[in-house]
Amino acid sequence: MEEESGEHSLTRRQQAAHLCTLNFSLRTRFSLYLNPESTSESDTGIVGDYRGLAELVGFEYIEIKNFALKKNPTLELLDEWTGRADLEPTVGKLVEYLTKMERKDILSDLYARIVESIEHYEKRKAHLQASPLQDQTVSQSTFNDHGVDETRIMTTDDVEKGSPQYYDAFVCYNPEGSDLKFVKDMLKILENSPYNLKLFVPGRNDLPGGSAHTINASLIENRCRRMVIIMSPRYLQSQACDFQTKFAFCLSPGSRSKKLVPVLIEDCQVPAILRHVTMCDYTKQDLQEWIWGRLVNAIKAPLNSIVWDKSPNTLSEISLNISSSFNEINESSSSSSSSSSNTASSSRSSSSAPRSHPRSSAAATPSSSC
Repeated sequence: MEEESGEHSLTRRQQAAHLCTLNFSLRTRFSLYLNPESTSESDTGIVGDYRGLAELVGFEYIEIKNFALKKNPTLELLDEWTGRADLEPTVGKLVEYLTKMERKDILSDLYARIVESIEHYEKRKAHLQASPLQDQTVSQSTFNDHGVDETRIMTTDDVEKGSPQYYDAFVCYNPEGSDLKFVKDMLKILENSPYNLKLFVPGRNDLPGGSAHTINASLIENRCRRMVIIMSPRYLQSQACDFQTKFAFCLSPGSRSKKLVPVLIEDCQVPAILRHVTMCDYTKQDLQEWIWGRLVNAIKAPLNSIVWDKSPNTLSEISLNISSSFNEINESSSSSSSSSSNTASSSRSSSSAPRSHPRSSAAATPSSSC
């Protein structure tokens, strides 16, 4: 049994759950409680509405003022917080802040729904990652395929190569309309010299007959280093794109490992979870000549920015070289200072020595003439 912690008996696992586990209906309920601006303060001096929550979360004054301009400030606040990994967007933090605001009424009324939303999200995620069971009475085949791992052979490349294949990036796009044309043009550039990337493209590399969500989830999590998102109004209309993006985001909240690489090909409303992710903007004509190099580098960049596995020099070697250079500079400076000091000392010695009388000097020096 998991250890319980906190007044409202949330387990540690539930407290660590990301805010993306809270569904839309629950967020709307939070809005009903927090949207009305409060004139009273808690004992800690925090107002008991969305402004107090935003302040505790860590949003700046100007950001809180912008929330106030929205039709639903609480919903906007929760969406922004969900996409900000630096502000610890967890359910545990939400409960902690509501307690500080002395809004126990919200926690009492919505506690059960919070737990239900977390459990439903995790069960759905586990279901998508698990292989579906086959009812043996449905198939007329004598071959028992219950032990077949559907996630082992998922792509056409797996079949052709005879082993699971890995990809530089998963391409998330809506195959309807002009988005498909852009993807095909992109593939001609990125999969050929000089870039030679290996991309997984739904509709080209996936095997027919499998569970689409299960296969895509497994590929995104285990086989693809990045996800390239082709953003347009059509992307926003695709349920498949919505699932793929949210799943990848939950694997890397706030894009801390830069799992998500958005490419904007047409102006559209940017989803809240991608609002703080730097994107390649193909709509700007003047920047199009740079977009492919930026995109390739974003895909090839190490997942862990601290460890550069393929770098010719490790960071320790670089640090050593820098230290050596500084030591050489310091030694050179010390030598120069020492030399200057000796010269100055010599000059002072010469100037401080007693001067001999000219006649004495002449008498002491033998004549050069014979």
